[in-house]
Amino acid sequence: MSFEENFRTWLARALSEPVPASVSAYAFNLFEYPETPEVKFGIELIGAGSFDPAHAEWACDEVWEPAERRLEIPTSYSSREWEECQRRLYSLVLSCLDFQPGGAILKRKQAIGLGFVDGELQLIWQK
Repeated sequence: MSFEENFRTWLARALSEPVPASVSAYAFNLFEYPETPEVKFGIELIGAGSFDPAHAEWACDEVWEPAERRLEIPTSYSSREWEECQRRLYSLVLSCLDFQPGGAILKRKQAIGLGFVDGELQLIWQK
């Protein structure tokens, strides 16, 4: 199974779980794993209780997470550079908004962001 298929399956499972009404926006957080030849980065999905595009820290207001919060990203997909990893995952999440049943679930909230946990969050979509 390709990483894209694995990601879509992971996302569909996550979004099939109950999401509380208190979730205002979703954030896909990228992070570094202890480096191995096969994996350098991972991604997680959280629901934030607030959203304010003027405040970069809105995704820190975490009120929901799926049972399977994290997914490893193989270096064959992510590359070893964080910028390339973020660019590729941005494109993948964006494609899921239009072509996945989960896209409609994600778009019920105010916004969807993606970024490294210790960096800037990019908005992928906003109402």
